[in-house]
Amino acid sequence: MRARRWRRSARAAVVGSVAAAVVAALGVAGPAAQAFERTVRVPSSSADVPAAADTSVVTGKVSDGSGHGWPLYAKITVTGGPGGEFHTDPVTGRYEIALPEGASYQLKFEPDYPGYETVTRDIDLGADDVTRDVGVPVDASTCTANGYRYTYTAAFDDGALPANWTVTDLYGDGGVWRFDDSHNRGNRSGGEGGFATADSNYFGAGNRQDTVLTTAVTDLGAFEDPVIVFNQDFYYRSGEVADVDLSLDGGRTWTNVLRQTGNVRGPRFTTIPIPQAVGASQAQVRFHYYNANFDGWWQLDNVAIGGRTCDPTAGGAYLTGNVTDANTGLGLDRALVAAGEVSVKTAPTPDDPALPDGFYSMFTEKTGTQDVTATADGYLPATVQTDVGGVTRADFGAKAGRLDVTPSDVTAQTELGERSETRPITVTNTGTAPAEVRLGEGRDGFVMRRADGETLTRHAIETAEGAPLQRLDVPVSLAATGNADGAAAVDGPSADPWTGIANYPQNIMDNRVVTLDGKIYSVGGSNGSGGGGITAGMWVYDPAALAWTRAAPLPEARAGMTVGVVDGRIVAASGWAAAGPSASTWVYEPLEDRWTAAAGNPVPRAAAGQAVLDGRLYAVGGCTTAGCTPTASDVLAYDPEQDTWETLADYPLAVAFPSCGALDGQVVCTGGNDGTAATNRTYAYDPDSGTWSRRADAPSSVWGASHAVAGGELVVASGVQDGTLSNAAHAYDPATGTWHALPNAGAARYRGGAACGFYKIGGSTSGYNAGPVSEMLPGFGQCDAGEQDAEWMSLDKAGATLAPGESLTVRVTMDARVDQPGTYSGSVRIRENTPYATPSPVPVTMTVTPPRSWGKLVGTVNGVACDATEAPLPGATVTVRSPRTTWTFTTGADGAYAHWIDGRDNPFDVYASKDGYRPQGRQVRIKGRSPTTADFDLARVGC
Repeated sequence: MRARRWRRSARAAVVGSVAAAVVAALGVAGPAAQAFERTVRVPSSSADVPAAADTSVVTGKVSDGSGHGWPLYAKITVTGGPGGEFHTDPVTGRYEIALPEGASYQLKFEPDYPGYETVTRDIDLGADDVTRDVGVPVDASTCTANGYRYTYTAAFDDGALPANWTVTDLYGDGGVWRFDDSHNRGNRSGGEGGFATADSNYFGAGNRQDTVLTTAVTDLGAFEDPVIVFNQDFYYRSGEVADVDLSLDGGRTWTNVLRQTGNVRGPRFTTIPIPQAVGASQAQVRFHYYNANFDGWWQLDNVAIGGRTCDPTAGGAYLTGNVTDANTGLGLDRALVAAGEVSVKTAPTPDDPALPDGFYSMFTEKTGTQDVTATADGYLPATVQTDVGGVTRADFGAKAGRLDVTPSDVTAQTELGERSETRPITVTNTGTAPAEVRLGEGRDGFVMRRADGETLTRHAIETAEGAPLQRLDVPVSLAATGNADGAAAVDGPSADPWTGIANYPQNIMDNRVVTLDGKIYSVGGSNGSGGGGITAGMWVYDPAALAWTRAAPLPEARAGMTVGVVDGRIVAASGWAAAGPSASTWVYEPLEDRWTAAAGNPVPRAAAGQAVLDGRLYAVGGCTTAGCTPTASDVLAYDPEQDTWETLADYPLAVAFPSCGALDGQVVCTGGNDGTAATNRTYAYDPDSGTWSRRADAPSSVWGASHAVAGGELVVASGVQDGTLSNAAHAYDPATGTWHALPNAGAARYRGGAACGFYKIGGSTSGYNAGPVSEMLPGFGQCDAGEQDAEWMSLDKAGATLAPGESLTVRVTMDARVDQPGTYSGSVRIRENTPYATPSPVPVTMTVTPPRSWGKLVGTVNGVACDATEAPLPGATVTVRSPRTTWTFTTGADGAYAHWIDGRDNPFDVYASKDGYRPQGRQVRIKGRSPTTADFDLARVGC
């Protein structure tokens, strides 16, 4: 169960006596109660109240005034004088308002419960206190108040002719009014339950109906404005008549008051005023259906002669109270309170400062002793047994675990080699319920040590300072085949610190890229050949070796797949095959370098949004056809543990090529294209509620971008932005709910892959012009702990369930048997099931110094053109050999390389090479703790 933040606020209250009752009811004690009572002395008025000597107090009780008599929670508005708004106590209905004496006021009472009228009272306030009890009637015109319902002369719910009513068959063939719905049409009149019907269609061909339903004799003396009311459904076919007739003399003479000779389809509520019946004691009504010959029908329900009355029902009561956090005493909004089959969610109380948040009120028809339960995400269910009647208070203190973590960070400094350091971290449950704690390692980065003692990130490069952000304005549109058309973009200047890495081994687009065990995997894609060229290849980039190597290919060629890392394995689903979207799903085991088949996607798609959340791979929207029109809005999630797919709530838009990722326990998606236009809308899916909700719009409409969750943000780079191919980049921060700009990428590409790091691999400049260009943006190496274990760090415990007050001490061991001196950054990630913000990862830093015999080999490889001009040569291979080992490096975008080496293996043979250039080699000797430089100038072949 993921953590959730609940809204909490302490509010000022209006009247001391009311506030004290609330404090006592909630069980708040100690400093919290004192602080609460200090605030409740302030009146809930926009104006200052004069000194006590100049005021009088208006008190009273607001109650139901139509029969039940229960107290009402109501808002009271005071006009005349200082004015202001006040509220009654939700349980007692009492109020107390101090007002300046010697003035006239009008008090308006508006119950918070539905179906009541608004009542006003005028008060002339002298020096003495005044009591004004108020009974508020229900609104009889709607009769929607809880505990009330209309009473009718006949509702036909027992399926029989009402007492003293009659049915007449004027044609004599048995086609009469019935009350048993023998034709199984159901009640179409707008009423509920049983009804009366004259149904010639059911009676059959060759038969006629002429039938009368007559009410009992009724005394209308109590009605000032008598009416005839009923629900009906009159289905007219060919000549039928539906008459309503009135008699004032017990049926001796009749007057027609309504004739219907056309459709009056239900549900229909009909009112017929009968002012001529005022004071009549022998009133009768008849419903006459005739000229019916195997045609339609006439249904009647809820007939009232004189008028329907809104009367109290037997039983029923209100439950009200607050749900609070047992750890903090603050109100919990959106908690679910249930009594039997009736439930309601708690809510804030911004209009009533005397009432804490987490308030609920609900009506139940069941009275007497019953269990009432409150549940909230991350909290234990809380149940109270109470005797329900009238208005009953049931308050809850919801219990939950709560974690405290010490220390706030872990550091160690050691020399490269066998030595290791161990530090403790203690996690304590300070809450009131058990807490599940799961611990994991996170590898957040590495900074290589410079020979002069300074530091330099491995991928840092020199760029022009102050390079402006630049968007490349190249028209691009989504054609029916899902391609982009328009002129090829020219790569614009990148803004520091984007860094080029070794190019992908082939042209690639529509590939999917993930980070696993510190390495970058690119899965499938297309090389762009002839608008297709779909590949099964998978390549792995090792940031330590700065080079790509082959891995086991997919069992079949795919492009635009849905790919993610779940529990240390790569799941790759669906995507384009040669004939269109495929259902296939495969799972890759990195230790075995092997793919295995899994359950296929029930709705095959390509170019879907992808995210991994709570051990499931999400597929959002995408293309369900080879041409990508129309695009999809459906969302599915794959559970590798169960090997099943589940259909979830549709995405709010039908889009392909959106940018998605898992952030803060939700799936966040932005952008995408529906085949005609792109969007900048951003939405988040909450797995607890199963719903999507809107978030801040992205800075531009974007589709086909390289994107990934990195550094706790959704990073979106390049793609088609506002209709043009762009190298702009930005990120969504879930903590603030806002977007912010990032440095421009060097390559303007769309439909390329990306992974946490932030690594951007391949993509197209237009159409299927795929390319191998790859680059990375440093500073975004904070990836999910399950995907980025730190090899140099280990934990002696994986977690535990902590009882309240219990602690868990985990020992963090940092092992200096690593490849290079420098600063290794990681973290201990803490996952738990409490409703509070997940504790921030505990940073772990190990600083590794080089032994005396180690020195740093650095250099630059330049390429010499035929005209003798020199330029840095990125992607060149540098090989270092000694009698005992061999190292291989790839130069970065600046042609540079660097590596620490043990000088005890002197001398070393160093070779530099690159396709199209003449290789060079030399022998060097490494000086302990000093830099050794080996530069190379490789001449172009063929000059």
